[in-house]
Amino acid sequence: MTPSETDRRTILRHVGATLAGSLSASAGCLDRNTEPRTDDADEPIVEEAEATALEGDADPDAWTDVESIRLDGYVGGWVGVEPPHIDRIENPTLVLFDGSEYEITWMNRDGVKHNLALHDVEETVVGEYATGVTEEIGATTTLEFVARSEMVRYICEHQPAIQYGSIDVVDG
Repeated sequence: MTPSETDRRTILRHVGATLAGSLSASAGCLDRNTEPRTDDADEPIVEEAEATALEGDADPDAWTDVESIRLDGYVGGWVGVEPPHIDRIENPTLVLFDGSEYEITWMNRDGVKHNLALHDVEETVVGEYATGVTEEIGATTTLEFVARSEMVRYICEHQPAIQYGSIDVVDG
C-alpha cells in the first residue's frame, strides 16, 4: 500500500466517523418546534399501578346515578372519560345495575380500527350489543343497551388482547 492510499483511507475513515457522530447527535433534534410540550394533560394512558389504585371506585354506590359512560379508544386500551371516577383510567371496570338502561359513547383517538362490543364469559357478543367499526380520528359512536347479568367485559374486537375492560353487573 502506498502512503497516498493510507492517507486517503485514514481521511475517509475520519470523515465517516464524523458524519456518523453528527447524525446520531442530531437525531433527537429534528423536531423544529421550539415551544415546550404542554400536552401532558392530553396523555390519557395512566400507569398500571395508578390505574389499579384508582379502580377502587368500582363500588356500586359510585355508579348509582350513572346512565352515560364515555371512553376514548386507543390501540393501548380504552381510557375512561366519564363518569368522573373513571377519568383517565385505562380499561376501567364498569359497574352496571341489572335491567338498567345505559349508553356508552366512545371516541376514536388514534385513527386505528376500533369497535366496542359487550361480551359474555364465552367471549361472544351479548345480544346485538356491538358498535360498528370506525377508524376516523375524532369519530364517536354510541351503544345503547340494557345491562344484563351475562355481560362480563367490553372489548374492541380489533385489539382484543389489550383493549378490554371488565363489567360488573350488580342487582339493582
